[in-house]
Amino acid sequence: MQGKKWLGKLSISLLVVLSLLAVSCAKEEPAQAAAPAAPAESQQAASSEAIPDMIDMTMPSSTVTLRLAYDDPTLWPKQANVPDPEHAQALLFKDYVESQTGGAVKIDLYGAGQLGTYRETLEMVQQGSMDINIGTGSLGSFFDPFQIFTIPYLFSSDDIAVGYFERSEWWADLMDQMEDETGMKYLGMGQNGWRNFTNNVREIRKPEDLKGIKFRVMQSPVYVKMIESMGGSAVPIAWNELYTALQTGVVDGEENPISSIALGKLQEVQKYLTMDGHVWSENVMVMNAAKFNDMPVGVQQILVQGGMLAARANNVAERMVSNIVKFEEVAKQMQVYFPTAGEKAEFRKVSQPAVIEYLEGELGEDMVNGFLTSVQQMEAELGWRR
Repeated sequence: MQGKKWLGKLSISLLVVLSLLAVSCAKEEPAQAAAPAAPAESQQAASSEAIPDMIDMTMPSSTVTLRLAYDDPTLWPKQANVPDPEHAQALLFKDYVESQTGGAVKIDLYGAGQLGTYRETLEMVQQGSMDINIGTGSLGSFFDPFQIFTIPYLFSSDDIAVGYFERSEWWADLMDQMEDETGMKYLGMGQNGWRNFTNNVREIRKPEDLKGIKFRVMQSPVYVKMIESMGGSAVPIAWNELYTALQTGVVDGEENPISSIALGKLQEVQKYLTMDGHVWSENVMVMNAAKFNDMPVGVQQILVQGGMLAARANNVAERMVSNIVKFEEVAKQMQVYFPTAGEKAEFRKVSQPAVIEYLEGELGEDMVNGFLTSVQQMEAELGWRR
């Protein structure tokens, strides 16, 4: 067993690069008024993280290979200067688990959607034909309460969101419920970025500016309610049809994180970008629960700890990609507006009640109120004041 000496060459290089660029983001970050950079102490390198004492150090009698699927490109480090967030998450998870188990557990990575779409591989994880995956946007279809954190303008900063998903007991209990109901074990929550509005009609500075604009949304009632509450029209369209829909005028606008806007080259067919950060979107890692429970207790702890550390790598990589690298790429072709704190408060005032009312009808008032209270508790714990 390697104990705390788990950092192989890949982990060291990855963590050093991400840590240095996190500092760079904190100093230079121009892009996300909705997501202030985390203080340095919350972005400590994983090498300083206290590794819990293992209850049972028994390793599998023969090598176990787990397959991990995700959608992000795998170009870094050979063909790209920075790792895409899911790729960073997967790389660190692989190296941590393999190092901590002394090679008794190996992680095979299947990035760039090579084994199917996120929803398809999520179904495979649930069925047991895939072990682990990372992704965004579909888990709420398997477990309704998962969509609760998409309440618009909920999280005040990256610090609040990251701290919440890593430390909230309420969220941990909800993830235990998800495991019981779906057969999927939650391992950690990285981020897919803050979602922002783009369109071809007008610059959006206040909720009324959405009136009459047709926005593409995901197949999610929450996003439909959010757009409609501000006077816009919501049109669900598949991601692979979005570019053409914008180009031909089927819809006027859309909402996505900067990294997704750049990935889809949507800046080529959009004029205006409003950096409102209405939803903190996820890159969640889940594992087939039966496979997880078959592992020795010590390996289970390694998988959980690895998931948390990998989510931190994802968070740093996403900030780096969205706030510097990709932001510069999309900002060259669109007119960019950063709403003031007062303007964002107006967006929140108009859109939150409609979404909360919908979620209360779907999930129950007690669950929604419990969630909102737990977020407020995290804000208080971290010293945040609205």
